[in-house]
Amino acid sequence: MKFFTFLFLLFGLMQTSAQNFQLKTYTVKNGIPNAKIIAITQDNVGSVWLASKNKISKFNGEEFNNYEVKNRSVSILETKNDSLLIGTDNSLTIYAQDKFSHFESKKVHSILTVEGFIFVGSEQGIYRLKEDYLSPLKTNFQIDLNQINDLKFDGKHYFIATNKALWKVDNLLKPTSLKRIEIGNFKTVSIFENQVIASNEIGIFSIEGEQAFLIAQQPKEITDIQKINNQFWIATKNNGITVLNSDFTFEKNINKYNTLATNNINSIFKDQQNNVWIATENAGLYKYETDSKKTQKPIITLTNIDVVYEPLDSININQYKKVLQLPSDKNHVSFSYKTVNINNPKAVVYRFKLNEKFSPWTAKESVDFANLSAGNYTFTAQSKIDSVESKPISFSFFIDKPLYKKDWFLWSLLGGLSLLLGLIILNYINRIKKRNKAKVEKLKLENHLLSLEQKALQLQMNPHFIFNVLNGIKALGSTGKTKELSSTISKFATLLRSVLLNSRQEEISLSEEISTLKNYLELEQQMSANPFDFNIKTDLSIDQEEILIPPMLLQPFIENSIKHGINLKKDGKITVLFTTNNNFLQCTIDDNGIGFEQSKKQSTVKNHQSVAVKVTQERIENLSKESTFSIKELKEKEKIIGTRVWFKIPLKTDY
Repeated sequence: MKFFTFLFLLFGLMQTSAQNFQLKTYTVKNGIPNAKIIAITQDNVGSVWLASKNKISKFNGEEFNNYEVKNRSVSILETKNDSLLIGTDNSLTIYAQDKFSHFESKKVHSILTVEGFIFVGSEQGIYRLKEDYLSPLKTNFQIDLNQINDLKFDGKHYFIATNKALWKVDNLLKPTSLKRIEIGNFKTVSIFENQVIASNEIGIFSIEGEQAFLIAQQPKEITDIQKINNQFWIATKNNGITVLNSDFTFEKNINKYNTLATNNINSIFKDQQNNVWIATENAGLYKYETDSKKTQKPIITLTNIDVVYEPLDSININQYKKVLQLPSDKNHVSFSYKTVNINNPKAVVYRFKLNEKFSPWTAKESVDFANLSAGNYTFTAQSKIDSVESKPISFSFFIDKPLYKKDWFLWSLLGGLSLLLGLIILNYINRIKKRNKAKVEKLKLENHLLSLEQKALQLQMNPHFIFNVLNGIKALGSTGKTKELSSTISKFATLLRSVLLNSRQEEISLSEEISTLKNYLELEQQMSANPFDFNIKTDLSIDQEEILIPPMLLQPFIENSIKHGINLKKDGKITVLFTTNNNFLQCTIDDNGIGFEQSKKQSTVKNHQSVAVKVTQERIENLSKESTFSIKELKEKEKIIGTRVWFKIPLKTDY
């Protein structure tokens, strides 16, 4: 019997020796608010935060700063950017910029942030944080009405641990695929790289696809699972911490029989420096420093910016990407910055620069810049632990110039000189104007005479044509053809009125020009010894009422076609075509007469038509300079079949 007792004591001593390692203990004497530590997290500065009953505590490696969350019992902690997310028995509470904001809810058991969204697992269903309230999500009644113990996201799917089952969902906001993986009161779900681990009252499960495989039946009453140095650390309510290898074989126990003062563990947390923190139900806080000697890259943040001794609290200084605008009298700026080294706070050193070179390394955590000149500035700070440097952090600001140095003020001072210079230039211009006044008046007179000449040409109409019309009217009167007589007089009167009215205008609508041409051609048809046909066609991209054209621009060419082109033919025909192309109005006049060369031989007198044609051609060429006018004979098998007059003028509209 004594022999077996000896063996038992020897085995116990060996087991204790194998599992014994140095832990640092933090109690109320060290500054923690209570012996009951519920949750642990770490912010982006590096400070460790604790949750204890109705308080939270911030530890920077040297001291604990405690904050009360009034009328609330804290259940969980998470961080998001510069904010601390606190789950309590009746709310989600956000602590940011030294202020608490409360959003009422059922008791919060888990908090998850995904792509800017904040989801809360509560005593009854899942909530999503909106601007100023928590909105319940509708996924499935078996989830919505149950207690959500844990909530995780693996990048593609959400895993929901409830008091009834473990669920896998593709989307919390608009779920299209929802699968119940396993029934049971699941307390935790953890994701390590591509491995999903969950636990309930039966044991630990590995989740593969949509199936759960039981991989360990011990320990029981699990409160948290973390993967540390490729081992699984499993916190329990009554058996301390069980450490399993990566293949879930047993490695060791950490409990009150070898190291800890209690077996009731609430949570485990691994910080940025590979320290393992253990939160207990009644024995305070433990910190286990791993064997890793590698210094982690430090993180530096701006803790405060003062402008003329007043804190700049209107913006999030670590998220502000713009250039802060400051007036000229706000040229005294101070910066405070911080890197937390939990294991050795005094090992942190800093350096800074304002636009130029970095300062020497120093332990000082703030710098003051007084009486800064106007201009653009970028403040940059960097920290270092041992030989490992942090990523620099920067903040840009601009100080405006004082009033007397602003550009507009200087321009005002130079205003008198500018005004004097302007008067000199104006006087010079006036002298130039007077010198050229005679030339300008002469040009005006010439232009006026040219305008009168054009109007006179517009008002002119072939006397022979007028004589023929009047004789035709007289003949119709003698024969008693009253209807034809009335129609001819009406058309003639309309034509004369159009010519008279249009001669007073520089431009008329294309529609008016076509109407005048039609009226003229109809009268010519009646008076002509040899009948002819005519056709006026348009192919326009703009309504002809909106297109402007100088009056009587086509009449001389049409009159020339009638008198010298088709006059001797029994089947004469004239076609007029208006088209638009590339901001030009194009006009084409075709006749089936004898051709202009033959008509020249038969016409020995330079009459009205030839003068009018020449002047009109010059008008067209003045309107548009390049390749705008042509007259050519139309041929078919070397035989002349007519004449084509073509020209184009810039397209003008009345809008």
